[in-house]
Amino acid sequence: MTSVLGHAATAGAAREKLIIDFLIDHLPEMTSVVSGVIVDAKGNRSKQQDIVLMQKAMPRLRFASDHDLIFQEGTIATFEIKTAIRGRKLIREIGDNIRSVKLLSSTSKGATRLGDLWWPPNRIMTAVLTYGGARLPEIATFLEEIADPGKPDIYFDLSKGMLLRNELLFGGTNDAAQPYFAIDSAARALARFVTMLARLTASVQISDVKWDEYIGKAEGLLSAT
Repeated sequence: MTSVLGHAATAGAAREKLIIDFLIDHLPEMTSVVSGVIVDAKGNRSKQQDIVLMQKAMPRLRFASDHDLIFQEGTIATFEIKTAIRGRKLIREIGDNIRSVKLLSSTSKGATRLGDLWWPPNRIMTAVLTYGGARLPEIATFLEEIADPGKPDIYFDLSKGMLLRNELLFGGTNDAAQPYFAIDSAARALARFVTMLARLTASVQISDVKWDEYIGKAEGLLSAT
């Protein structure tokens, strides 16, 4: 449907909006689906994130054009949305974006959780979603070249299937020699993806945030100006 738009930026925005609408319609209502920049109490910021899943119990600084400042402790997952991925250059850019998220630090590791405890607390899930591109084995080779912490947890090609980090969390073997394993079916990958997100967002989590650290940083910035 979006291919008839012609203009790349317009089509890209439309495809991103389709995924946002899908997530809003299918995920538990305890989660907000937003876009923006993630910040921590040390004043560090991530690069712009196409989609961020965040806890509704956490505040966010809302700005125009749906681009928010989102606290690191309230971030559940981030998604990079691309029309098509065919080469190393774009994969490297995605790795830089993910690294900017993973290098942020929380003010506390403490959290209270109820429900499905499958996903580790304080770990932000990172995913790449694309409408098409190179074959999965080729993409896996590109992803292997990215140094941690820039590797995504999930690479989902909506037309081909999915690559998952080879960790026990995802049903893998935790074998470092094989960083990713594939699901070579778009339909099975979609079912797996929705199930993982449902498990991730259906649990109730309250993060222990040291708000004084954010306030101290904000006061320092204001006094400097």
